[in-house]
Amino acid sequence: MDIALKEQKQLKRRDAILNGNLWKTVLIVSLPILFYNICNYLYGIYDMMVVQSSNIGEAADIVVLDQIKNMISTIGGALATGGGILVSRRYGEKKVKDAKKCANALFSMALVIALITLIFIPIGVPFLKLLKTDQSTIDNALGYYNVQILILVLTTMNSTFIALEKSKGNTLKLLGLNIGVIILKISFTTLFAFGPFENVTITWLAIATLIAQGFLFICGMIICFWPNNILRIRVKDFNFNKDDCLTILKLSFPVFLGRFLFNFGKVYVNSVATTTYGKMCVGSLGISNTIAGLLSNMINSFEDGGSTIVSQNYGNSNGRRIKKFFIINFIYICSMCIVGTIVLYALKSSIAKFFAPNDLLNQEMIINIFKWECLDIIFMGLSGVAMSIFYGFGKTRITMALSMSTLFVFRIPTLLILVNVVHMNYEACGLAMFISNTASGSLAFILALLFLIMIPKKPKYQFLFKQNE
Repeated sequence: MDIALKEQKQLKRRDAILNGNLWKTVLIVSLPILFYNICNYLYGIYDMMVVQSSNIGEAADIVVLDQIKNMISTIGGALATGGGILVSRRYGEKKVKDAKKCANALFSMALVIALITLIFIPIGVPFLKLLKTDQSTIDNALGYYNVQILILVLTTMNSTFIALEKSKGNTLKLLGLNIGVIILKISFTTLFAFGPFENVTITWLAIATLIAQGFLFICGMIICFWPNNILRIRVKDFNFNKDDCLTILKLSFPVFLGRFLFNFGKVYVNSVATTTYGKMCVGSLGISNTIAGLLSNMINSFEDGGSTIVSQNYGNSNGRRIKKFFIINFIYICSMCIVGTIVLYALKSSIAKFFAPNDLLNQEMIINIFKWECLDIIFMGLSGVAMSIFYGFGKTRITMALSMSTLFVFRIPTLLILVNVVHMNYEACGLAMFISNTASGSLAFILALLFLIMIPKKPKYQFLFKQNE
């Protein structure tokens, strides 16, 4: 297939996002992302199951260090989000040359950040102590932490590759690649944990993830530099232009700050839970998050896919189509959340037994925390509906404020009151999540609804509604 024909095929995908059946388009764009997120979710569950069944470490250590890793990863993830919004918008405007220039600027900045991330290896111990990580976790899982930093180097570039492919609507390509990722991850995890190896630790599980992400990294870089790629990355086109980089940073920094503080807040919540209720509570909290993660990953998939659709239609001045998308996305996400909540709540006891076999105390703790988290899933869905609109419009300051309010206005103060004033037992962790997710989800949805009602009256956005008048 020659380059011109290949580019024509990629432009047809853009036309479907701009003019095709929206019910179908939302599914075509979002379902491959859903599969990608479910793959990551499933091998996270598999890691937990392996740790519990093979006695190679403590689930609480994985929960604590993964939260710290997620906090650091917000840098690369936020950059990919901000850059992806701009690339998608210019692609929707049919300005392919400008989109390619923006793509090269995003890739160049991501490469620098990926290399800087390596500094967290030599400063690992003091950094973990600064975050008040339990000394036993540092002693037992420092190797796991170091490998996770190496994984972050790869995932920073992988996030950039994924953002560029999503901006073109190429989510089916991501689907195929991530089938390979999940096969490699599960295969190596199983081999390391149950194969002919001695002295296996949770570090080996991280190595399995490193191998799987390495596969995605190699494939992603080949696709990014491939001549047929309409947004081809080339070394000679690496772009550190001040205006282009600042434009990306302007969108990315609020995303980074919101996500970083959100994840820092989760690290703090884990610290409070460990100090007050012990490491078993942190492990149970992590398992509860993992169970709810099935639905939150579905929500995030439609949020990510939706932001691409909104961004491209914003670039193409399709304001009415954006409003129609909001209703369709609301129906899809809320339907998933309602059905999912009923199923998970009904199965909560069986799921707890699966994660903590032969440990009745741990099972009880998981159930009592999860029952609260399960009740707020519909409000997490409302938040996802709203975020797809705000990200698509580049309103990253609003998303930052909402992320920060979830932890620092609703969750942490609630948890501290329940712990220190009410003197509630470990269920305080679940109740605090329920209150914070319910409040922040309701707030986000109301703000998005008001935003869409008001934009036709604002001069800045009137161009979105002049098409076909």
